[in-house]
Amino acid sequence: MIRPKILIIDDDDAHRESMVMMLEDEGYEIESAESGEAAIELIDKRFYDLVVTDYKMHGIDGMELLKLINDRNPLLKVIMVTGFGTFEHAVKAVHLGAIDYIPKPVDPQKLKLVIKQALELATDETEKIQQIPKRFIHFGEIVGKSKSIRNVVSKINEISDIDVPVLIYGESGTGKELVARAIHKASGRKNSPMIAVNTGAIAKELILSELFGHEKGAFTGAIEQKKGKFEEADTGTLFLDEISTMSSQVQIALLRVLENHTIDRVGGKKAMSVNVRVVAATNEDLQKCIDNKTFRQDLFYRLNVYSIEIPPLRDRVEDIPLLCEHFIHLFNEEYKRQIEGIDEESLGILQKYSWPGNVRELRNIIIRAMISSKKEIKKKNIPQNLIKGGTFNEEIRVYAGTPLPEIERISIVKTLKKVKGNKQKAAELLDISRRSLYNKLEDYNIEESEYTY
Repeated sequence: MIRPKILIIDDDDAHRESMVMMLEDEGYEIESAESGEAAIELIDKRFYDLVVTDYKMHGIDGMELLKLINDRNPLLKVIMVTGFGTFEHAVKAVHLGAIDYIPKPVDPQKLKLVIKQALELATDETEKIQQIPKRFIHFGEIVGKSKSIRNVVSKINEISDIDVPVLIYGESGTGKELVARAIHKASGRKNSPMIAVNTGAIAKELILSELFGHEKGAFTGAIEQKKGKFEEADTGTLFLDEISTMSSQVQIALLRVLENHTIDRVGGKKAMSVNVRVVAATNEDLQKCIDNKTFRQDLFYRLNVYSIEIPPLRDRVEDIPLLCEHFIHLFNEEYKRQIEGIDEESLGILQKYSWPGNVRELRNIIIRAMISSKKEIKKKNIPQNLIKGGTFNEEIRVYAGTPLPEIERISIVKTLKKVKGNKQKAAELLDISRRSLYNKLEDYNIEESEYTY
């Protein structure tokens, strides 16, 4: 069991050390800082369950420190220690977000009780968004401390209990399904199923059956009745990824579910009621899809009641050290490894890389690096293409104003040429499913002669 980790901040050495020893005796893992400046350096690098800080300190005082902590991680709980005669400071601290305050001289029993209550409150809040109690800043399975990730978490909390459809935007590999799971776990549906479907990975002729089920004999091969994903997700949440790939027929059926809360099995004669919250996701610009007549505007309005945009990893490089620490911890447990961390030179390389595959790509890089590492990930364990700053040597150059579909078409052809027509490898490099690649080859009328020699 992982012990709660508490940071004690006080510029009075004797007072700081007495609190450290007292709380260590209670079984907590304690770190300390002799100033607000030193505390901020620790908070920027590490995760803490709770902060206990003195109010009156040289340099950054407790009140300024509280503001800085709130800016970095508004979920981190802070207890303020105040001297006699500073009750107004205690009130101000609470207004600024401190969870509680303790007067000096500190009553040991009072301190223990307040810390116990603060940790219980933190646990209740983290359970609401399924925060994992490890040495990282977690929101469900979302790891980070950047302003953009805090904004995502704020939106998850804002919408979780309002039972409307949610549309998640983000590049491939940014963690759209993780956000959907966090919404589900924070909602009143958390004890019911969450079913995830990548609509782009299902053959077009099968997707109606997958989503809505079918009756026995509905089509060749339908040898028995089958429930669809909507029925499986009844009273819970259905996550639909790559919704821009859905055919017009499927879009019409989905629109009916959102409007009437009923489904028709393929080959069925009777509509069935379902109680499902739909969370959809896309890495496409749906407005352009609407303009191109490939996506229904009325369906867009139904799905886009509330939207969340996930930032690409290149726009939140400050989260890379935490993500690396998270993945190292995760894979140490999963594969019984004992990698202690990653050195600063390697972190610098990772933070300069553009990450076209986003967090999913970083995850794969870390596990590969851990395989060849002994105690610590070093530069020699990082793939050379990252050090050079590219995913592979082929460059794609386009003129400003080139339509996005044309850019995507060029990228697909170039990638297929690079892998000598191997569609599985091309799909992996493009970070899409093989089925999605086949669909795009068809949509863009890409002939085999364009990428083979």
